[in-house]
Amino acid sequence: MRLDMDVPDDGRRHQYCWGCRAETVTPAHGAPGFVCATCSQEHARSLVIDPALTWWTDAAGEYWHETAGVFVRRPDGRHLFFERLFYPLQWTVPAGHIDTGEDPRRAAQRELHEEVGLHAALSDLTELGVDDIPGDSCWRGSDAHRWHTYVLDVPASTTVRVLEEGHRPTWLPLEAALEQPLTVPVRTLIDRYLRAR
Repeated sequence: MRLDMDVPDDGRRHQYCWGCRAETVTPAHGAPGFVCATCSQEHARSLVIDPALTWWTDAAGEYWHETAGVFVRRPDGRHLFFERLFYPLQWTVPAGHIDTGEDPRRAAQRELHEEVGLHAALSDLTELGVDDIPGDSCWRGSDAHRWHTYVLDVPASTTVRVLEEGHRPTWLPLEAALEQPLTVPVRTLIDRYLRAR
């Protein structure tokens, strides 16, 4: 998404309607998404400009976010996936936006704990790579993300429950996961880093 408006430089978080760009959106009641008091439309996403998150626009005006994600792997080769409750309503891995000034590995550690309750030492997170992924849309309005991707190996007895933004945690072999409606970055990163291993 190209950032098509002037962004206030006041150091505050701003959230705009995906349709009319009015700063009058609130969460929809009983469903994921946002309702605008100005245009009365409901959208699955909004445009959020938040100085607490790492974001930028490139030379073409594309709005980028930075993300840390973790593929959690058991000894049997199954990986942890869960279904998102918010846009995009697809299957994903523990991941989230990197806070301004936050180390990506620490962000991955934080997201693991916040999303699925796992505690991991920083040294247990093995970096797979850093990748720019256009076409990766989020509810905050970005359609392009820079992913810092890690893998965490866990014991076979590991149990999780999704604490934020999702449900139905499932351990799947990669080939079975690829048959699910995965988010763009998860599918891309499996193909890039994990299928050949």
